[in-house]
Amino acid sequence: MTPLHDKLQRLKLPVMHRQLDQVLSDAAAQNWSMLQTLERLADLELEDHNRRAVERRFRASRLQTQYSIDAFHFNHHQSRQQNKAVSCVCSTSNSSPREPA
Repeated sequence: MTPLHDKLQRLKLPVMHRQLDQVLSDAAAQNWSMLQTLERLADLELEDHNRRAVERRFRASRLQTQYSIDAFHFNHHQSRQQNKAVSCVCSTSNSSPREPA
């Protein structure tokens, strides 16, 4: 373990610690600047940070299953269907062309 790996681990930057060698080899192969390399490492760390935050919030919510939008039942509530029908009627009546006087 290099001193940089140790410092990243002590700073609690686990993704940077794990991905450092891979990103450095990619940077050398693709001739990235130092700024591009650091930005890539920061992006990886930030993505993981956001992913862990979502997982932590989901666990704290104590919901049983993490549902996707595909599993949502849009026709569940009757008033939603009535509101949708009224808004469709209103929008079609407003969009019809008017007859000249």
